[in-house]
Amino acid sequence: MISGYFDYNATTPVSDDVAQVMKETIDLFANPSGINRYSAANKDILNRSRENVARLLGTEAAKIFFTSGGSEANNWAIKSTLLQHFKTPGHIITTAIEHPSVLNTVKYYAEKFGFEVTFVFPQANGAVAIDDIVSTIRPDTQLVSMMHANNETGVIQPVEAIAQITRQRNIKFHVDGVQVIGKRRVNVEKLGIDYLSFSGHKFHGPKGIGGLYVRDIEGFSPLIHGGGQEMGWRAGTENLVAIVGLSKAAEEADSNLDQWDAHNWECKRYLMKLLNKSRINFRFNGLTEYENSISNTLNILIPGARAEALAALMEVKSGIIVSIGSACSNNKTKKLSHVLEAMGMSEREIQGSIRVSFGRFTTLDDIQKFVQSLESCTSQLLEISLVA
Repeated sequence: MISGYFDYNATTPVSDDVAQVMKETIDLFANPSGINRYSAANKDILNRSRENVARLLGTEAAKIFFTSGGSEANNWAIKSTLLQHFKTPGHIITTAIEHPSVLNTVKYYAEKFGFEVTFVFPQANGAVAIDDIVSTIRPDTQLVSMMHANNETGVIQPVEAIAQITRQRNIKFHVDGVQVIGKRRVNVEKLGIDYLSFSGHKFHGPKGIGGLYVRDIEGFSPLIHGGGQEMGWRAGTENLVAIVGLSKAAEEADSNLDQWDAHNWECKRYLMKLLNKSRINFRFNGLTEYENSISNTLNILIPGARAEALAALMEVKSGIIVSIGSACSNNKTKKLSHVLEAMGMSEREIQGSIRVSFGRFTTLDDIQKFVQSLESCTSQLLEISLVA
């Protein structure tokens, strides 16, 4: 049903069952936090939805709070933690490859309120070394924030090991799980982390809905003040239609995750095999093994090619959509991937890199067509550059 789409890390198609339950919910108008009989029925739906999401994360429903998405969840976890230390602002540790909703939030708090931030850089393979986190911990470190899997390279970060260290030192640990939830099995209680952010549209749910896992509500603070929704922790009438969609997506993921992951891994291995047999001169950016990267992502450098031109040509000629490591805006300002920069790649290498991400609707035939298109378009572009 989806053809030529290789940008699943940006967003995923809504599944048929998710769309169906959302349609069935659209007429349930009553405020779930109201006190009439219509509201009570919707409150039951809300509670069951929270249970479905909690089951996917391996935790209790009371520890799940719905948000507008991953960015709000990241903001909430960080700001709530730092609010506890406003009178004695200390030290924050994060990595240089985080999502902007993490990077810009900690930078803002450093500039406005006097917190100090250490940005830990990854190794050339995209993984952050545990020792590099440990060596930056100070007596006044108050928060560590790190993503579970990187959105551009797919490299899985050592969050379980970091969690053991932060727990021993009584430091709050926030994990941005947006790119891993719905792709790999995650049990937040076993991980031992304090917060985990997730987003519905990354695993076939609707946009505008996500959530935050909170291990211990003590000391936690609301981000949005107002009414008593979300157990008194997030004001605003609940978006029941989106929550039901997220719930169905979580239910589907919980039931099919192992099968989806195996399918993605088969696609990834096939893609790597075909690339190795092709005439394309390429290199993978970041780790690619099953144990250290999610199964649906590859970041590929094609020396000499311009990724912008390559992506445009592949879409025009073959209908294939990929993401790129750099872009030029209308005012000619260069925007390079901060992730690839942090890995030590040169501007020229970043400009020649594409991200390929796929999912449950991708077939091996799609992978074959992708490689054929990549080979043809790369050859065409390199010939043009030689003539020029």
